[in-house]
Amino acid sequence: MAKARESGRVWVVPNGRTLGLFAVLVAMCYSGASQSNGAAYLLCFLITSLAVVSLVHTWSNLQSLAVSVESIPPVFAGEEVLVPVVVTATNGRTHFGIRVIAEGGTLPLRDDVITAGVSSRIETRFSPAKRGRYDRLEVEITSDYPLGFFTARQFIVVEHDYHIYPAPRGTATWPRALAPTRQPRDGTRHEGDDFGGTRMWRSGESQRHIDWKAAARNPVLLTKQWTGEVDEILRFDWASLPALDPEGRLSQLARWIVAAEHGYETYELRLPGRVLRASRGDKHYHACLRALAEFNEPPSEPSP
Repeated sequence: MAKARESGRVWVVPNGRTLGLFAVLVAMCYSGASQSNGAAYLLCFLITSLAVVSLVHTWSNLQSLAVSVESIPPVFAGEEVLVPVVVTATNGRTHFGIRVIAEGGTLPLRDDVITAGVSSRIETRFSPAKRGRYDRLEVEITSDYPLGFFTARQFIVVEHDYHIYPAPRGTATWPRALAPTRQPRDGTRHEGDDFGGTRMWRSGESQRHIDWKAAARNPVLLTKQWTGEVDEILRFDWASLPALDPEGRLSQLARWIVAAEHGYETYELRLPGRVLRASRGDKHYHACLRALAEFNEPPSEPSP
């Protein structure tokens, strides 16, 4: 979890209801002046006093709130990022009508109550601008409490790492270059032909070793793999996509990685200056996608 940040600066700004209040007060003043109506003056002054008092309470309602962010799950570009925000009251008071909005997000559907001494978990969402690794997030806290005539705003910047993976898209055909290896999928070696896991069945292979029990649970056919036989790995290489622009290459590589992982294939990723050796599984899958998200194309050499 990111370290909690507390900001003492709260801004109070007018909203749409403020304009309505102002119009009502002007009408009351005009009525009192034109008709010498003392009751209209009294009601105008009373509502004005309530509005001023509500402004102070609106400002006070956002004071002494500490904000932290839990782990943000990675998403692909174009998807919404889920931000779990934890808000804590540090002054022993209960805060009402709290709304939390991540940078670039939309207003939440409901307001929250921050109870004294209890950390409240609030989820907000936003759409990221592009893929990459981010290390900070701006969170906005707003409230119209108690009467809604004014809106209090507080901006807090939280230092927190999260990744936006390239969108997995592209029409390039599956790479045909396969690299042989004798390392089994589970990373262990045994004497003889012990069972070493499964892999996706390829068209043209014998059906004798298809795991039919697993086929009943999976949408793809899996064939049994033995630790004593030669396996093959897929090599996803940046240099194999010269016809695409840099972002197009990253999206195509991401699409291949997603397809390979879903198909129980072993694969490696090759980027300029970096190679992620052949493996598969959740750890390798996210390591490859993080490498794509963080990738910066090396500067091109000047032509002679």
